[in-house]
Amino acid sequence: MDTYKIDHVARLTGLSKHVIRSWERRYDLLQPVRGDNRYRMYSEEDVDLLIYIKRQLENGFAIGELARLGRQNLIERMRSSTVRAGEAEEPPLNRINNNLVSSINPLDKERFIRILNEGVSLLPFEQVFYKIFVPLQLKVGDMWHEGKIGVGVEHFVTNQIRQKFLAFLNQIPVSHQGPKVVISCLPEDSHELGAWMVAYLCSMNSCQVYYLGAKMPIKELGAFCTLTRPSLVLLSCTGKFSKREVKSITEDYCNLVLPACPIWAGGAAMESLGKSFTQNGIEVLGSMHVLEDRLKRLSHFLNPTLK
Repeated sequence: MDTYKIDHVARLTGLSKHVIRSWERRYDLLQPVRGDNRYRMYSEEDVDLLIYIKRQLENGFAIGELARLGRQNLIERMRSSTVRAGEAEEPPLNRINNNLVSSINPLDKERFIRILNEGVSLLPFEQVFYKIFVPLQLKVGDMWHEGKIGVGVEHFVTNQIRQKFLAFLNQIPVSHQGPKVVISCLPEDSHELGAWMVAYLCSMNSCQVYYLGAKMPIKELGAFCTLTRPSLVLLSCTGKFSKREVKSITEDYCNLVLPACPIWAGGAAMESLGKSFTQNGIEVLGSMHVLEDRLKRLSHFLNPTLK
């Protein structure tokens, strides 16, 4: 199950961090756990409960009145109201996700685009990204592996999501004082989901993002970094590699002539690449939460005036 730091929870729910902390402390409505970095991490159930409580407040209930019911009773009410409301429930995440999947098997292009546009227009982008784009991309990958859809349909869906994602990314205000971050996939890697998530996280943390995407040749990555002189290079890595491939990939990245900047890497391929990367000075990040912490420290180090 996904977990979220309080910054993400605030963006997903529209509630301030002060309100979230207050409800947690005064009413015991939330059950965060401590992550490896000691930050409080909130579950999807916590997020859904906060959204439900916010709607109840908008309908005239008082927070004290709701809090007296207790967390478990509120969760049961939330679940039963979702079942009763069915398709009328707003925001209709389950309906949108189910309809998107049904519209690609068999493919109904017009219906798929209409439903995707509906989701993007109804919800804050944070919810669209983490609760529609990411699950849909994973589901499409599973459907392809199971032989339910072909490569063409997978590429069609991926390109539709990419267009929406890049359009939003270009709308995020650029911080010209933030660190320059170049984001790239491995040369033979066509899977961009991890790179999208990294690009979004970097943009939301005041970075200047240079998104290079899939199948980026290592030599050309070096040339681009020489041109732009970034503060950081982030590699999104998927796939499995033989020992020979690991050695070749690691050597190629380590032989890059870069301006003085570190290379960080993450993704499913760290199972095979991680040890070799670490031994050769490429820092391996274990999660998006670790990346966000590092980005904040890097931003503050380069420009202490950035929040």
